[in-house]
Amino acid sequence: MDDYTFENAKKVCGNVAGLLSWTQAMAAFFSINKEVLPLKANLAVQENRLQVANKQLGMAQAQLDDKQAELDTVQAKFDAAMKEKMDLLEDAETCRRKMEAASALIDGLSGERIRWTDQCKEFKAQINRLVGDVLLATGFLSYSGPFNQTFRDILIKVIWEVELQKRKIPYTDGINIIMFLVDQPTISEWNLQGLPSDDLSVQNGIIVTKAARYPLLIDPQTQGKTWIKKKEKNTDLQVTSLNHKYFRNHLEDALSLGRPLLLEDVGEELDPALDNVLEKNFIKSGTTYKVKVGDKETDIMPGFMFYITTKLPNPAYTPEISAKTSIIDFTVTIKGLENQLLGRVILTEKQELEAERVQLIEEVTANKRKMKELENNLLFKLSTTKGSLVDDESLIGVLQITKSTATEVSEKLHVAAETEIKINTAQEEYRPAATRGSILYFLITEMSMVNMMYQTSLAQFLKLFDQSMARFLLLLMQC
Repeated sequence: MDDYTFENAKKVCGNVAGLLSWTQAMAAFFSINKEVLPLKANLAVQENRLQVANKQLGMAQAQLDDKQAELDTVQAKFDAAMKEKMDLLEDAETCRRKMEAASALIDGLSGERIRWTDQCKEFKAQINRLVGDVLLATGFLSYSGPFNQTFRDILIKVIWEVELQKRKIPYTDGINIIMFLVDQPTISEWNLQGLPSDDLSVQNGIIVTKAARYPLLIDPQTQGKTWIKKKEKNTDLQVTSLNHKYFRNHLEDALSLGRPLLLEDVGEELDPALDNVLEKNFIKSGTTYKVKVGDKETDIMPGFMFYITTKLPNPAYTPEISAKTSIIDFTVTIKGLENQLLGRVILTEKQELEAERVQLIEEVTANKRKMKELENNLLFKLSTTKGSLVDDESLIGVLQITKSTATEVSEKLHVAAETEIKINTAQEEYRPAATRGSILYFLITEMSMVNMMYQTSLAQFLKLFDQSMARFLLLLMQC
């Protein structure tokens, strides 16, 4: 009905309008309630189903909690088992590494066992004899410098060793002073630097480098001075003389800069300004030392070394100078000159043989030093390693490097020894010429006893010796 509206009813009567409004509301309620009632009924059903489902959920949740607890327990057991497995694997790997390291250690040290065992026994015996050996060595360094080889042997073997026997001081019977004080590679290095290879010259080199006092070389043939210059050529050697106008400056510079100083061609007296230096009257100032040179204090730095040489063949030094310095007789010997002349002959006749000999000495010296360094490094590692040796991987590495290098060096030394025999055999063919030349020189020098005008220097003789060989080769080429 189109006219059944609230506005039309209000026009008729207000009460009618209210009644109309109520009827419309009831009609709307009826239509809505007709839809809501099924929904309420369905809600009640669904609530019942929800309660059932929640009850089932609670039961399922309780069952899930039980199973989760069981899973957690099993997972914890699994994790513990896996951790134990990993620990076992790590232990097995560690054990494997230790076994490999132990095998490498045993393999590496097996070659050294016999030698080290023998050396250990020898060292124990040496310790017992060390007092007498050191006493002989210190006596040699302190007192034998001014004497020739014959008197040095008398001092050691006839006087000192007999005295040790009387006082029952143990010492090494037939001790080799050279081998006791210096190793063979050092001697070879000195020979390459120009020091003759005879025992007297090597002993002189030992006294120069190891004596407590600064050396004073009786060097009429200037062999010692030549060797010192070559030995110190890489250390900025300062050469000066007492007559040099800058002598004091050279001395102070050498002291303050830590450089070696060579004072050449001195007479029988020395400058009093050298007394404090020669006596080593050093004054400690903080962390450094000072020495008084004349009226001036000069710093003395590490590296300073003082060499003094004289050309006088038989100087008469005062006891004071003898006490302040180590006087060393560097006069050339027949054997030392023979080896020098042999080198000159071979250098002329077979230059390639002499070059090969020099190269061989250099290689042998370098290889022996390398062997010594490797052995010292290995012994240091063995003595300083804390805990088990097989746990120190760096030690195993050093051992493997040492063994491989030692094998290589040993092969080189073996080859070098064979080559040296061949070279020495070839050299011996020319030794008679060198022997005659050496004897001839000493005969010529003794002519000065007849008349002073017959004095001949070694440098002059060597020059004449070289000239004679050159003339002979020229004659051979012309023939």
